[in-house]
Amino acid sequence: MNIFLRISRRIFWIICRAFPVKTNKIVFQSYYGRGYSDNPKYIAEELRKCGKDINFVWVTNGREDPVVPEDFKVVRFRGFRYIYEMSTAKIWVDNSRKEYCMKKKNQHYMQTWHGGFTLKKVERAVESELDANYVKQAKRDASQTDVMLSNCNALTKVYREDFWYSGEILQQGLPRNDRLFNFSDKEVGQIRNNLGIDNDVRLLLYAPTFRKKLGLEAYSIDYERCCKALEKRFGGSWKIMLRLHPNIFAKADNINFDSRYVVNASHYPDIQDLYIISEFLITDYSSVIFDFALLKRRALFYADDISNYMDDRGFYFSLFDFPFKVCQNNEELEERILNFDDEKYFEELNVFLREQNFSDKGVASKAATEWIFTHMD
Repeated sequence: MNIFLRISRRIFWIICRAFPVKTNKIVFQSYYGRGYSDNPKYIAEELRKCGKDINFVWVTNGREDPVVPEDFKVVRFRGFRYIYEMSTAKIWVDNSRKEYCMKKKNQHYMQTWHGGFTLKKVERAVESELDANYVKQAKRDASQTDVMLSNCNALTKVYREDFWYSGEILQQGLPRNDRLFNFSDKEVGQIRNNLGIDNDVRLLLYAPTFRKKLGLEAYSIDYERCCKALEKRFGGSWKIMLRLHPNIFAKADNINFDSRYVVNASHYPDIQDLYIISEFLITDYSSVIFDFALLKRRALFYADDISNYMDDRGFYFSLFDFPFKVCQNNEELEERILNFDDEKYFEELNVFLREQNFSDKGVASKAATEWIFTHMD
């Protein structure tokens, strides 16, 4: 970043401290302005239902259209207008670490985070491997945070131990997961129509995470073989929706897919919609599997680089300690699908969800908005 621009922005932050806070203003941000999505979106939607006089501000990166409701003001991340809105808002809602921001004493910051039940070690647990500037930013972010949202014991524990955070944790579920408890057959049909998928096609969602080098080599699933195994085991006609991680989803456009078996859903704005139209999910090391599990549907791990990835990132849990079977090549994937034991899987899944005290019940957005209202006076 241009050093003159950086200095100018910091000076403007100081200037904006003189402007009064507007008690009805809330600034929402998701993935540094990447879109209208994740927990902040669902909190905003719940607040809109309340009918109160709220000044909604959504942050965009200027490249991707957030497609926000008409009553929202949209400002560009890092811009001077962004600084003004942040400086005069009563509440900040974000799902990622904030860069340089100066919170006033009468402002409140809700950090929703963008993960969930966490496999991969994060933040302080891998501090030595993180960029020094990010660590500084993360610690500053934690010091300004007033509340974090959680949906299970494991996530709360990670916040306490590895997020440099000792404040309030609201373990009432994750707002984005409310969608998994509140949808209709009509909505399922609309989502399928938006993706150009016939209603009689059964769907598996493949949603792997990214690798450090941002390559595609690890995504080695044989889509045709997988679909044929699904059809043999469960019947019907199947397709796979590919959803690459936001850090690399642009690369999905450069992959040649066989449209008989694969739908590129990487650019679809809300992964929760993809969950509710899918009967099966496959991922590698992503926490998406734990959100999807709330639907009580089938899921597997597929990862052909387990040893390398574990050495690189480190895990809080072994991949083999969950109800989700692990496949390390296409032969194992085919075998796991053909011999999928529904009775054993769902029994183990229910035990896991109980043991980890998953609190999602479809009302997390309401709990978050109640917290916000108590801090807007």
